[in-house]
Amino acid sequence: MIMSVIAMYLVFAMLAVMWLDITRFIIPNWLVASLLALYPIAVWLSPVTVDWKMAVVGMLMIFAAGYFVFVMKWMGGGDVKLLTVIALWIGFSWELLNFIFMMSIVGGIFSLILIACRKCAPYYLKSAQEKPLPRILQEGAPVSYGVAIALVFMYWIMTNKVAVISLL
Repeated sequence: MIMSVIAMYLVFAMLAVMWLDITRFIIPNWLVASLLALYPIAVWLSPVTVDWKMAVVGMLMIFAAGYFVFVMKWMGGGDVKLLTVIALWIGFSWELLNFIFMMSIVGGIFSLILIACRKCAPYYLKSAQEKPLPRILQEGAPVSYGVAIALVFMYWIMTNKVAVISLL
């Protein structure tokens, strides 16, 4: 029961991440910190044995790679922080590599859709209203990659691939 509540919080947190990243291009630190703070509680309450030490190793590896990606300006800091904490939840296993792969695919598809929408939006939305386009649809705006991260993590939760939660 309690693990279901934790899973629901994670899903609602991911919905908040998507909304805030699309509307404000920000993933708040308090939201990422809440995911980090909830992890030890979930490990303690988990009905299965969790190799939390290896999960920390996986998290640190993702942070190191994410730091490089951030320095190269390929991804925002909020996205890297979110991905780092989610790596802790997934743990250090093949699932982490699968997660990164799937996140990359979903992020690429989202980016292509966003590029197409940015090309079409001025023609379809400008004539219907005199307000400026939403920032997400403006040319040159960053890609809200937190959307891809959150979508794939919600999928991982719903398919019971997050070992800490283990809803079965």
